[in-house]
Amino acid sequence: MLLWFLLLMTTAPVFAEISSYAGKVVIIPVGEDDLRSRARFEFMSRTLERCTKEGAEGVIFDLDTPGGLLWDTVELMMTDLQKLKPRSFAYVNPRALSAGAMIAVATDGIYMAPTSSAGAASPVYGTGQEMGDAERAKMNSATMGMARAVAKKKGHNPAVIEAMIDMGKELKVNGKMIDSKKEILTLDAHQAIELVDGKPLFAKAIVKTLDEIKTAEKLSGSSVVAVPTFFENVAIWVTAYASLLIVIGVAGGYLEMKIPGFGLPGCISVAAFSLFFFGHYVAGSLVGQETAVAAGIFVIGLVFIILEVMVFPGTMIPGILGFICVMVALVYTMSGWEVSPPALPGGSESGPSAFNLSVYAVGLRNFALGIIGAAIAVLVAARYLPETAPFRRMMLTTTAGGSLENTPAMTATRQVQVGDAGRAISALRPYGTVQFGDHRLEAMIEGGYLQSGSQVRIREIQGSRILVEEIKSDSGGDTLPA
Repeated sequence: MLLWFLLLMTTAPVFAEISSYAGKVVIIPVGEDDLRSRARFEFMSRTLERCTKEGAEGVIFDLDTPGGLLWDTVELMMTDLQKLKPRSFAYVNPRALSAGAMIAVATDGIYMAPTSSAGAASPVYGTGQEMGDAERAKMNSATMGMARAVAKKKGHNPAVIEAMIDMGKELKVNGKMIDSKKEILTLDAHQAIELVDGKPLFAKAIVKTLDEIKTAEKLSGSSVVAVPTFFENVAIWVTAYASLLIVIGVAGGYLEMKIPGFGLPGCISVAAFSLFFFGHYVAGSLVGQETAVAAGIFVIGLVFIILEVMVFPGTMIPGILGFICVMVALVYTMSGWEVSPPALPGGSESGPSAFNLSVYAVGLRNFALGIIGAAIAVLVAARYLPETAPFRRMMLTTTAGGSLENTPAMTATRQVQVGDAGRAISALRPYGTVQFGDHRLEAMIEGGYLQSGSQVRIREIQGSRILVEEIKSDSGGDTLPA
C-alpha cells in the first residue's frame, strides 16, 4: 500500500498533462460550487500555468457562480491571473456575484450574457456570522485595495468594483445614480455595457455564445474545455468528504485490532488514510516535504495507540500522545491552505501572524465529525457484527486432523463455566484478557468498555468465545479478593 501511495504521488503530474493547450482557447467553467472548493482553485491555478507554459491563445472563464472563498480568489486574481501570458476574458453566464465578480475584473475583458448580473462582492463569513463594524471596515478596505489595483492594471473602472464591495460607496453614471450608499452594487447586462466617457462601465458587450467572444477578440484557435484529470477529481472528492475517510480509516483500524491476523478491515483502513493524504497532496493542501512530515506524525501517533492497546493497556499516556499526533497530522493536512493566506496590497495583513485557532476550524470540524462517526460505527459493529454471517464465516469451524473441539480455544473454554468470576487484567474494548483462577483467557463484553482491574462474571460461552459482564460492587454479587 505504501508503494502504491508513492507511485500515485510520483505519477500524478504525468497524468495531468494528457493533451496540449498550444494555440487553443481554453474554457474554464466556474459553476455554483466551484469557488467554494480549494481543490478546484488548485485545478484552475494549474490550468492557467499550463496555458502559459504550453502557449494557449486565450483563456475564457465561463462564470455562473454566487461566490466563494475570498483568500483563494485573491490568490487567483493577484498571482495566477497576473502571471498568465495569454489574454484572459470573463463571460458572465448568467451570474458573476461576489468572488465571481472579482475574478471578472482580473481578466482583460468582460462580456455579459443577455440576461445576466454581476456584483455584490462584499466579503462575508461563510458561516453567516455577522461582522462587527470595525472588522467590516477593515475587511472592505483591504479587499477594495486589492480589487482596485487589479482593475486599474486590466483597464477596468475601479469605482465599479469598489461600489460592488463597499455599501458606503455610491456610483453615478452620466449624471444618473446607479448605486446609492444604502445598497451594494449589482449590475445587469445593459447597465454593465453603458458607456462612460467613451468606455464601457463594466463589460465590453452582450453576447449569446462563447464563439461571439472569440470573434470579437479575434481568437482563431479551437476551443477546449479544461476539465479535471482523474487525480484532480480524486483530490476534489477527498477534500469534500475528508471526514468520511476518517470514519472509514478509524473504524477499520479498530476492527482490525479485534480480529486475529491482518485482514480486510486493516486493508480498508490503510487505503482510506492513504487516499486521505494523497488527495490533499494533489489538491495542494500539502506541498513538498509537508506530505512526508504530516504522514510521519500520523504513523508515530498510530504506533503510540498500538502500544497503548497491545503492550501497555490502561496506562493512558501512549494513547493520549498517539491521539494528539493523529489529530495534529489530520487537522493540519485539512487546513494547509489556510496556514499562510496571501497578503493584500498596501501592507494589509490578510492572515494571522501568529497561531490562530480559527485557521484550523474546518480541519477541527472534519476531524470531530470523523471521530464521532467512527465511534458510532465501532459501537454498532461491536454489538451486531459478531452475529452476522460474514463474520461467522471468518471464524474456523474445523481443523486439520480433527474437529473444532480439539483446538486450543475450545480447550480453554472448557476450563471455565458460566457464572465463574474473574478479574480483567487488560481493558476490554470490547475484547481483553481476564484472569479466571489459574487460567488467563480472552473474553468479550458486549456493548461497552471495562477498565483493567474490573471484576467480571461469565455470562455466556459461545463456542470459543467467552462473554462476560461486570460485577457491580453494590449489587450484592460475588466479589473477588484484592
